[in-house]
Amino acid sequence: MLSSARFDAPLPSALALSQIHGKTGIDFSRSRARAGFARGHLLDIVVYLPGGNGNRQEAAAAEELVRLLIGEELFERWIGAVLATPAARGGPLTVLNESTEASAALPIEILLDSVRAAITGLKQGLAEPSLGNTGETADWFAFELSPEPAADYVAQDDLLFCSTRVPELKKSFLRGEPFFSGRFTASGALFTYLKYDTAETRTEARVAERSRFEELIQQSLALGGGQMVGLGMGVRYGYIDLCLSDPDCVRRLLAGLRALGISKRSWVLFCDTELEAEYLPIYPDSPAPFCG
Repeated sequence: MLSSARFDAPLPSALALSQIHGKTGIDFSRSRARAGFARGHLLDIVVYLPGGNGNRQEAAAAEELVRLLIGEELFERWIGAVLATPAARGGPLTVLNESTEASAALPIEILLDSVRAAITGLKQGLAEPSLGNTGETADWFAFELSPEPAADYVAQDDLLFCSTRVPELKKSFLRGEPFFSGRFTASGALFTYLKYDTAETRTEARVAERSRFEELIQQSLALGGGQMVGLGMGVRYGYIDLCLSDPDCVRRLLAGLRALGISKRSWVLFCDTELEAEYLPIYPDSPAPFCG
């Protein structure tokens, strides 16, 4: 599991509201908030600000307030968009045309509890057992992409074709959204991928080459510690997507790939945004992957 040691903890609501008011002059003390899942299992937050104008300053202040209220760990790993929406000022008289969404939202002070409850509900619904079968009967989804020509490619930016057993995860990663493995698995596993340079130019030869690596990976992961969840072919690189839960299986993979003579320009990289600068070289003298 990724460490949360570097993240700032949530602030008490009174302190967070006071800080934002002192910094921006905007009073969110009577605000309400609503959290809902969007694409990529990211939570979008709508903050309803009584008497607000809907300007950029309010939007920036709302985003900073949400960060303070729920803490950096949840914000960085789980939050997509934060919107600030004007709401009726309220008062002793009932506002007949008040937004139904605003009235159904919860007080801003309990946003942290709302976010935690939403995450718990999502994790309870994650279909972990579906990753256990890598046979021919597994459900696979295919994508075709159109990469821009370049001398080299970051991450999987040169993908032409890919197939995956976790389509929502794959789309989130390819869109470049903030990525956290915990949004797609409750087991603590990490989603990673093998990226390897290839000298093959014909599609048939590239598929045959990748098949050798696939066979090795499936044999190695059959001993436990991970699953193969996707395949890809890029302009320059080949890809095999993995869900790994045991560091020992990574060591087995590296040794086996070296024995098969995989390119020196090959690495295991991490999908998580927090680990995007990290990599495991297949060979001790493998060069660093291109980072742009």
